[in-house]
Amino acid sequence: MNNPNSSIPTDTDAHYEAVASQEEIYLEETEAELRAIFISDDPPPQNATAECWRRKREELELGWTEEIDDKRKE
Repeated sequence: MNNPNSSIPTDTDAHYEAVASQEEIYLEETEAELRAIFISDDPPPQNATAECWRRKREELELGWTEEIDDKRKE
């Protein structure tokens, strides 16, 4: 039996590649923007976003350290 959808060309792989490429570009641009914020010498509140991200990063790092220490104690 023939599949009725087999005659319809699909460019699914090409579509996924295009989306992945756009995502990669977006992530690279976002990383560059965040890096610029982090290394900025602007004092708060002009650089409040960087301070917020620094605190979040420190909280995550502290959580990871505590998690590793807990696993070592087991």
